[in-house]
Amino acid sequence: MSFRNPFERIETRSQAGVISINPSFVQNGTLITPDGLVSADEALKNSDLYTVISLISSDIAAADFKGDGKGFINMLNSPSEISNRYNFWQTVIVNVLLSGNSFVKIDREGRKLRLIPTSAVIIDLSNDKLTYEVRGYDDYLPEKVSYENMFHFKIMAYSDGEYIRNLIGHSPLESLTSEIELQKQANRLSLSTLMNGLNPTSKITVPEGTLSPEAKDTIRDEFQKAVGGKNAGKALVLDQSASFEVVSINADVAKYLENMDWNRTQIAKAFGVPDSYLNGAGDAQSSLEMITQMYVNGLNRFIEPILSEINHKLDSNDIRLDMSDIMDYSGAIFRQDIKDYVDKGILSPEDAFNLLKERNML
Repeated sequence: MSFRNPFERIETRSQAGVISINPSFVQNGTLITPDGLVSADEALKNSDLYTVISLISSDIAAADFKGDGKGFINMLNSPSEISNRYNFWQTVIVNVLLSGNSFVKIDREGRKLRLIPTSAVIIDLSNDKLTYEVRGYDDYLPEKVSYENMFHFKIMAYSDGEYIRNLIGHSPLESLTSEIELQKQANRLSLSTLMNGLNPTSKITVPEGTLSPEAKDTIRDEFQKAVGGKNAGKALVLDQSASFEVVSINADVAKYLENMDWNRTQIAKAFGVPDSYLNGAGDAQSSLEMITQMYVNGLNRFIEPILSEINHKLDSNDIRLDMSDIMDYSGAIFRQDIKDYVDKGILSPEDAFNLLKERNML
């Protein structure tokens, strides 16, 4: 009889994949994907989701990376030979927003980055060592990428069981499944109600006799002549045998449209964006500067995971994103601050001139 050494390591292996926007897992060779999540295609066909995803990804992608980053800053600001910096990072962030995950391979020697499709990656955790198995896609062959050479950007990674699930992020879309379905039903109901409410828009009643289809067409055509063309806007004259009535739209249409606004607020809340950005109406109690500050603060939930991963994998601690243009795109706040500092004697006119020149504001 033999006994196993209690201190001997037992080999363990777990795999998890991220397919489309849904977190998926490989268990006993079977791919398991949760049901009931919002698909990426469906999300981008929803105008509110498209707006919030476009807004967040565009603003973060427009920011430059700052710091030394042990010589990797140029790689971050010029990541690809086939895509410009803005488009590359916008795609990375769109993947994070839609799936909660985004994968970017690091070429340390060539100082370039390669975005890898989320659906092509399987996370492999064996004996506490993490690697990324990349399936073949396009012209790229299958490969294994080490932990340190893969940026895995993720948000809201959690698990209620297997540890491997802690390594997969979750999109805000997962919290919006019910809201998106409600909005779809509200859109259909509103459209149906509008179509039925607007057709017909008026009614002519002839109290005596039963009219043939031909007679009805004649009355309708004569009425159109009486109110159209050169008679448009003139007083309408009917004989005693007919009466005219305008058909009003059902008031419930407004309630359906209000329901759409409620779902729009839920979408904004899930992504951390002030709902005034989606509703098209500002908050009467909040200034534009306050709303902008709230918006930029909301972006931090997506910026910090990205910066943390980049600093960790590049063994740095000073890489950051310059979000000043998001806060003050026109430069008006910066100019006013410079003026105030000169008036208070904090800055000399020469220093103010140099700062404005450095920001190309002269």
